[in-house]
Amino acid sequence: MAFADTPLQYSRSISFLVAIASILFAFLGAKNIVLLLQNPTIGWTTGVVTGVLLGFLLHELAHEYFARAGGCIARFTLSKIGLLLTLLSGLLRSIGFPFVILAPGYVAIMCPVYFRGIERGESTVAVAGPAINIILAVIGLVSSIILSGKYASFMTGLREINAWIAFFNLLPFYPLDGSKIIRSNFVLWVIMFFASIGLMYI
Repeated sequence: MAFADTPLQYSRSISFLVAIASILFAFLGAKNIVLLLQNPTIGWTTGVVTGVLLGFLLHELAHEYFARAGGCIARFTLSKIGLLLTLLSGLLRSIGFPFVILAPGYVAIMCPVYFRGIERGESTVAVAGPAINIILAVIGLVSSIILSGKYASFMTGLREINAWIAFFNLLPFYPLDGSKIIRSNFVLWVIMFFASIGLMYI
């Protein structure tokens, strides 16, 4: 995902840590975070935390990998606007608002002027991120069916957060991944978009 604003200039590791913390706050809200700190046991909340650590990191690293494979320079960076909206979502989530924006940062990509096939490459980079989240959500779904009790709840949390990350990124609005996928492969976008919705509510 990407937002066209001035990026926050921090190290890559600090940027990832801040982004992960903001996403957890946005999706869980203050109450669930406090409860988790008081009682960090295996369950839905720890599944969400694990899902963010895996899903968000792999999502952005997939963007970086495929961009670099195409001959471009790619690096995750925080977005001022995106981070603010993500934190605002956490405040609204804390009072029961059902929709959250998870967009604290993006992979900034710079390609050489002689780069060829940039539209196809952009589509591949865009698909890679939400595809990772859909795969993790499917793993969470299957595991929650097989397992029981707190472990099933853990995998449900992992499924829900990854399905939401995929869904949000697949919205067909610039500069989200969905706007790039829909231009190059509408059928693939439809499949991925409705798969993410199904995985959220199944």
